[in-house]
Amino acid sequence: MKTILITLTFFTAITLNAQAGYEKGMTKAFDLWEQNKTDEAINLFERIARAEKENWLPFYYAAQVHVFTTFEIKDAKEIESRLKKAQDFLNEAKTFSKDNAEILIVEAMLNTAYVVYNPSVYGMTHSAKVEELYQKAKALEPENPRAMLYHTEWKMGGAKFWGKDPKAFCPEIEKAILYFEKEANHDEPFYPNWGMNQVERVQQNCK
Repeated sequence: MKTILITLTFFTAITLNAQAGYEKGMTKAFDLWEQNKTDEAINLFERIARAEKENWLPFYYAAQVHVFTTFEIKDAKEIESRLKKAQDFLNEAKTFSKDNAEILIVEAMLNTAYVVYNPSVYGMTHSAKVEELYQKAKALEPENPRAMLYHTEWKMGGAKFWGKDPKAFCPEIEKAILYFEKEANHDEPFYPNWGMNQVERVQQNCK
């Protein structure tokens, strides 16, 4: 019995140390991202992902940083490179978490980035993907605030492109706000809960 207790204590200590190391690493990666050290953040997220082996979140965030960064740069080669790497990371995340609305939302934003960057090349092929991915995410989690907010922004952009009034979609922003307010804290550390700070920006389309 004493041997069993010692063994259990040993493995519990290893697990706790590994969890502490994971949380410390993830916190550091988010700090780097906040400091606009995007590539350093991506590299750290990837290192954590390789060490964790079966955790989708570090891959997810590595992809997200790449996608968000493309909206701020102009160089075509860099955009293409980042979006390809982001897709690779999302594909790896999917191997550990299938039918995950959060992954689908970032993948929809990735395809949006292609359309924004080069609409003449990617508009026809990727627009349908964006719509499909948001619809899948909302089917999985009908009250996911990120799915509601960013799908609404996508539809508003389409309305503007076709000369229609984007204000028709403003009630959906109110739904997204409600969903953000209702969103509960997830048990899994670092589970996605971002997006509320972007509501005001999207609401500019309602003025």
